[in-house]
Amino acid sequence: GYTPLRNRPGLLVETHMLKDYRSRVRGTYDLLRHSLEEVNRDPQRLIQAVRLADEQTVNDGRAYNPAQRYPLRFESTDKSVPFQLKAFESHTELSDVSGAVRVIFGTKPLDITVPLYDDLKITASASTPLYYIIPPQWRDVIEVLKAHGLKLQRLSAPATLEVESYRFSDAKWAAAPFEGRLLATYKTELVRETRTYPAGSVLVPMAQPAARVALYLLEPDAPDSFVAWGFFNPIFEEKEYAEDYVMEKVAREMMAKDEKLRREFEQRVANDAKFAGSASERLRFFYMRSPYWDRQVNLYPVGRITTTLKEKVLDMKD
Repeated sequence: GYTPLRNRPGLLVETHMLKDYRSRVRGTYDLLRHSLEEVNRDPQRLIQAVRLADEQTVNDGRAYNPAQRYPLRFESTDKSVPFQLKAFESHTELSDVSGAVRVIFGTKPLDITVPLYDDLKITASASTPLYYIIPPQWRDVIEVLKAHGLKLQRLSAPATLEVESYRFSDAKWAAAPFEGRLLATYKTELVRETRTYPAGSVLVPMAQPAARVALYLLEPDAPDSFVAWGFFNPIFEEKEYAEDYVMEKVAREMMAKDEKLRREFEQRVANDAKFAGSASERLRFFYMRSPYWDRQVNLYPVGRITTTLKEKVLDMKD
């Protein structure tokens, strides 16, 4: 949820549609009033908890610790505990409209014991860098970070930096838009490389209370990351291509110069029937390994900086 990312407690109120409107409004009112009464009994306790959580988040961003990782994704295990569900009696009947079985709810209360799967395991996590760095052309991303209240800085001059980042593979998109965006799924591979970022590139210092928001938006493995929501879809587009008749010649030249490459190709043909039967994939094998392949395709433009930066490149505030 969003509120834990901001180091704040949150309460999601949901009143059931089967209740009448008056009951739903009154139930929501009573819950909010009771919550305020509870907080008012010892307000300093909540204030102190929030202050300590903010301080811990800021401290985590001051020194890079690769062993300290924060969960990004979870999934339920098969462990469960009994849970008493306050339900109503119901029965089923075959619908003459849909042709499916429909549930008919009654008005008599019924307690049902059901399994509650409350045990989770972490399936993706990330360490907190000292900074994230974003090229200035990704303005939509930068504006969303500003809207969340994150404090940003800009490079005052071009800077060549050692960064961690990600390379993507197996990218796929939803068949239809959701909330106006085409959501993406993909696999990630951590890469470490030297990059030159232009002046005006945005730095996100992680020694700030809202750092967890930046982590979950900028780490691609988070379910609600910018990449997952399609903000970075252009990085997956291939702008260049090679004509088949050109690659036929180039492929032969590459194999003549590189025996290891030739063996890799021949093994792929022998062991992968789908690959062997596709002329385009066989030529693409060489194109992707040639000097003409665009190395920026499938490469995340955002960098993770894990070392301290010189102040002279950080004198511009955003």
